[in-house]
Amino acid sequence: MTKHNLARAWVLLAALTVVSTLLHFSDLPAALMGVMILIIAGAKARLILLDYLELRGVMGWQGGILAGLAALISVMLVLLLAA
Repeated sequence: MTKHNLARAWVLLAALTVVSTLLHFSDLPAALMGVMILIIAGAKARLILLDYLELRGVMGWQGGILAGLAALISVMLVLLLAA
């Protein structure tokens, strides 16, 4: 990974953290806030897996890991909305 990609990933992670923090302090309904924060958490996890762990170029692993991540986030969203 180049330093530019690493810096870009770090800036995106910081920006997504700020957005999720602002959502936490907003007046949105809890279910909507929870869904949005879970989506942001999924985006951050994807960024970490693909850029920091450098799995972007490994095609076999990339698909499986992203499918597992999508399944995990989906289960958490279903549980959140069922509660």
